Amino acid sequence: MLKEDSIMNDQIRKAIRQRARRAVSKDDLVRAVFDGFRAQQIELRNVSLEDMKTALVEAARAAREHNPVAA
Repeated sequence: MLKEDSIMNDQIRKAIRQRARRAVSKDDLVRAVFDGFRAQQIELRNVSLEDMKTALVEAARAAREHNPVAA
């Protein structure tokens, strides 16, 4: 079961990073996170605040790596 959770976490992370690379504003980063969770069919009300924070940090890193002047 733990392996399935880590695979899903990797899938979520990849989905978020893919969307965040196109972000040009902070609103785009937030949208990338929400869309990433939705793409993996995860109910947003079941996502912990800590997980949401981690996802936002991951999105910001992806955006910064792809375009250093964005976000």
